[in-house]
Amino acid sequence: MQNNEQRQEYRLSVSEAVYIELEAEQGDDAARILLSRSTDLSANGLQVELDRSLPVGNIYPLCIQLYSPKVRYVLTGEIKWCRPSNGRYLIGIALFESDDTAIVSWKEEIARRLQD
Repeated sequence: MQNNEQRQEYRLSVSEAVYIELEAEQGDDAARILLSRSTDLSANGLQVELDRSLPVGNIYPLCIQLYSPKVRYVLTGEIKWCRPSNGRYLIGIALFESDDTAIVSWKEEIARRLQD
């Protein structure tokens, strides 16, 4: 479990829509998409709040929808920790460096926001 004292980079405390794509369940043809809200964002990770837990170590495709400017970032993240919080779950996600995602644009957006 990670706590605030272990963070090594600046984070933005913002609530943005985060879509997490789960694998299709056995016998189901389509993947399921969970809608969550971020509680904070950084260049290399984020924290979201969900109504269910997700297994630590699992890797999921993500889409983060920013509202200002209105833009979407398709990323990949690993669940690093998950803990109950007021009947819901707080989940820490580490973002992966990957050519198949918008990670470079994401890091540029976070850097821009930190400078503002």
